[in-house]
Amino acid sequence: MSYQLIYADPAWQYSNKISNGAAGDHYSTMAVEEMKRLPIWSIADENAVLAMWYTGNFASEAVELAHAWGFKVKTMKGFTWVKLYEQARSRIEHALAEQTMIDFEDFMDTLNVETVMNGGNYTRGNTEDVLIAVRGSGLERLSAGIKQVIYSCRGEHSEKPAEVRFRLEELYGQVSRIELFSRGEASGWHHWGNENPFNDIELVPASFTTIPPMRNSRVKVLAGHYQALTPLSASKHQISAGIVYLQEVAA
Repeated sequence: MSYQLIYADPAWQYSNKISNGAAGDHYSTMAVEEMKRLPIWSIADENAVLAMWYTGNFASEAVELAHAWGFKVKTMKGFTWVKLYEQARSRIEHALAEQTMIDFEDFMDTLNVETVMNGGNYTRGNTEDVLIAVRGSGLERLSAGIKQVIYSCRGEHSEKPAEVRFRLEELYGQVSRIELFSRGEASGWHHWGNENPFNDIELVPASFTTIPPMRNSRVKVLAGHYQALTPLSASKHQISAGIVYLQEVAA
């Protein structure tokens, strides 16, 4: 099966120990070169869109990764998430109830206070972005009313707002779609992630040693050196980045 819409939240591996340690405490990270070997090109439709999360530290790496997967970046600002503190909603609702926020200026002051304060060598970061890249002719935009900026509270570590997924659905409609590096399920989407117990496919770069579980999967995709894999009774397809083995699995 091929996918027309691919939504990805790569597990970026930070070079400094503090940032990478914080990420590693919560989820598995991957080096960029390792992620480039994930055979995304083999599951992408000939006309497809990639929507991929990145932070400012990884802007150039995000472009490289999209290109390695067979996509051309069209905009670095498909979506911008303005992050609010976890308790922002309750504090704003309390201010409204107590009538301590009475006009527009009060509201804007409160909103600015509730945006998170992350690190930064110049200004303190409080946003994260989704780039949009295309393969072939991409997909037709079905709605011209989808806005870029999303205000949303932080969730679990690295958890992204579900609103982005909803806006992508409205933007491109009922197309075949998959979420990569996911850690849960969402209706209408297939999933892959090395911490997701509900994977619909398997993606294995040459350096992977642990294969994520697969549930009644449609397709298994393995990439790497044939000698390192258990032989599969499946069709073989030669591609520029190596050999991909496809095996249909009974549902």
